[in-house]
Amino acid sequence: MDTHPGFATDLLFDRYQGEVVRHDQFWAVRTPDAPDYYFGNYLLLPTPPSDRDKGWLEAAFDQLIGNDPRVRHRTFQWPLAAGQNSRVAGFVATGYQYMECVVLALDKQCDPPINGDMNQVQARTFTTADWPEWLDFELHERDEGHSEQRYLTYLRSRQALYQAMIADGLGDWWGIWQEGQLVASCGLFFCDTLGRFQLVRTHQAWRNQGLCRQLLSQVAHAGLSRANQLIIVADEHYHAQRIYRSLGFVPVARIGSLCHWPHEVQ
Repeated sequence: MDTHPGFATDLLFDRYQGEVVRHDQFWAVRTPDAPDYYFGNYLLLPTPPSDRDKGWLEAAFDQLIGNDPRVRHRTFQWPLAAGQNSRVAGFVATGYQYMECVVLALDKQCDPPINGDMNQVQARTFTTADWPEWLDFELHERDEGHSEQRYLTYLRSRQALYQAMIADGLGDWWGIWQEGQLVASCGLFFCDTLGRFQLVRTHQAWRNQGLCRQLLSQVAHAGLSRANQLIIVADEHYHAQRIYRSLGFVPVARIGSLCHWPHEVQ
């Protein structure tokens, strides 16, 4: 999996905060300090599963990851080859959510130009004092399906991870402020010759003003001085893909996933 740009950069975070164990038929990824992190506690499969695999995969997950009583979900992920489909209707029929993500890459030779417009706002790296505002920002921008308390627990674990990685020189968190308010932010972290973006977000009230493009352009320009290729992983249907592609990011891989989580989240 270290040759797949999406999983190679995912594993940067998984190995830093948890453990990745190779088994005969999959990798077991655990983040003991964040049992509610659905995509930090999962089985990574080398090929797409089929419905006939459901029983043994669930048993393996329960034995290796779900044996922690705080883990109340099941998640499976795998690489998808070009044109390849997943046959998982049986999983979906029992409550799993199936999702496909696209892995987009920006190469060093495609370094995006930074707009020289005098009105362009400047992104800067976070200081310690900025993180409480980031927590409020992310909590406000969460999907409606996540309860405030459960999502706050998840965000605090991510904040601790990102701050520790920054302290170890593995990356930075960046933001743009307008009228004294954090309106756009993202992280960029490094693994060998790859950089991986995290949580690219723009405040709802400030969208469609070019701030996401400005943030990504400036952060990517800085990141390509350290890495040969920068990676973003996005939902196949995520609207911001058009911004990523306009900056030179191109699809290089795909990821399939199944997740079954508790729905009593309100």
